Amino acid sequence: MAVALRDALHVVHDQQWIRDVYPEYLHELTDLTGGRTGVFPLFGEHGSRDHELFARWFRDKNSHPLTILESDRPVGFALVSRPLMVAPGSLGEYRLADFYIRREFRRRGVGRLAATLIFSRFAGRWLVAETAGNHEAIAFWRTVIHHYSQGRYEERHVDGEVRQTFMTTAAVTAR
Repeated sequence: MAVALRDALHVVHDQQWIRDVYPEYLHELTDLTGGRTGVFPLFGEHGSRDHELFARWFRDKNSHPLTILESDRPVGFALVSRPLMVAPGSLGEYRLADFYIRREFRRRGVGRLAATLIFSRFAGRWLVAETAGNHEAIAFWRTVIHHYSQGRYEERHVDGEVRQTFMTTAAVTAR
């Protein structure tokens, strides 16, 4: 299985693919969290505002939208974001703001490999957070982060989220 990342910032068909699949992602979040998506508005809840959401994805210099590929086929997406300013003692330089693997590609190691590629690509302090009610995501990220960080991470329960913080040091130079 060949898993790779592609920078969606400059690939128009990847941007459209992410826009098309995003409602599927939100639908799954609402199913897992009893109709709540945490900080995400329900799709269509306030009218069509997806242009605002995707403006951050594709025009903000602090956002890194990625298409997750298996054998050169899009199977998921991720959004790595950076805060505007990193304050001393902040939770992270990088936040995994969104991460989604389509259901039919799960439980095959695609998500684990994609996460490893993402963490290795962006060296620094990381924050990964899951809604407290999303037990499947919590178990996935605990396993992936524990393995990736060799057990050197912290976990906190804050504001209805489970948050893992850790450091990465090996970054790939190409972004």
